[in-house]
Amino acid sequence: MAAHVETGALVITMAGRWSVAQAYTLQRAIARCAAHHPPYVAVDCTRIAPDKLLPTLLPALVMLRESCRRGITVLVCAPASALTVLLRRLPTRRVQLYPRLTEALTRVRPYSVPAHLRRVHRRLAPVPQAVSTARGLVRECCERWRLAEIADDAQLVASELVANAVEHAGTEIDLTLCHHGQRLRIAVADRHPGVPALPRRDPAGISDDPHQPLAVRGRGLAMVTRSANSWGVLHGSDGKIVWASLAAQPASRLRLAGLVGLPRAGYPA
Repeated sequence: MAAHVETGALVITMAGRWSVAQAYTLQRAIARCAAHHPPYVAVDCTRIAPDKLLPTLLPALVMLRESCRRGITVLVCAPASALTVLLRRLPTRRVQLYPRLTEALTRVRPYSVPAHLRRVHRRLAPVPQAVSTARGLVRECCERWRLAEIADDAQLVASELVANAVEHAGTEIDLTLCHHGQRLRIAVADRHPGVPALPRRDPAGISDDPHQPLAVRGRGLAMVTRSANSWGVLHGSDGKIVWASLAAQPASRLRLAGLVGLPRAGYPA
């Protein structure tokens, strides 16, 4: 599984013959994708021989139906035109067919967010002010989504991840917040291939290696490790996504009008 930073899509590449082992691997990959609640999941089948495509893709589409129910659009990349009839018969319009992965990722709208989801995206310039903008967006979302109990930790996590991207990536930054069930997920994407290292802890929980980047050897990822329940990195051809997940109490139902005022894209003023 890989990440496409520009669109927010997660990409599953399929190759070889279909087998029970491959089915299990695909099921795990789809489950991981769904856990991140991306706007798109792209399934690249272009490496599979055309005569093996149908028996390979059918079980995959069955597994992908659950992702569609969660509001995720599935992009199937395959050269066989015969699949068009099959996809039209699926009980969902969230499966789209493209001949190549590159075409699929250029056709979809970056970070398309359904209005009914508790998901907010903001694109930031790689400047120091991006950190305070990220904190403000997280604070506003936590207030609107009634997540006051984790607001401080969420602001700390977001500011550290954004600060790390500003200092070490120096590219455009995509900050995405998603509240689903009992989790608040914070994802920070940049266009730099370098991957942050896990902090080596001393007794105080902070790494003191002078050769580590400042945000890692100081308070950065060590503080993220302590404040978040889990975190990780998704690699991609156009950069990476560093994400963190925080446990939250189930939120009460909110009026959709409460989400209209949240910013979704563009540089901070």
